[in-house]
Amino acid sequence: MQARYIPQKRLKIPGATWHPDTVNPMLALRVIRANEWWSDFWTDLIEKKLA
Repeated sequence: MQARYIPQKRLKIPGATWHPDTVNPMLALRVIRANEWWSDFWTDLIEKKLA
């Protein structure tokens, strides 16, 4: 998958505006999902919260 595909697909929605504080976290989650790391991400997050 091309590196620009994920951000462009989401950020170029007609009429959409993005707050600078939410763009990077949203893109990070989309990359995690696109790379099929979704389950690993949540497992890691839960383990860190419980530690």
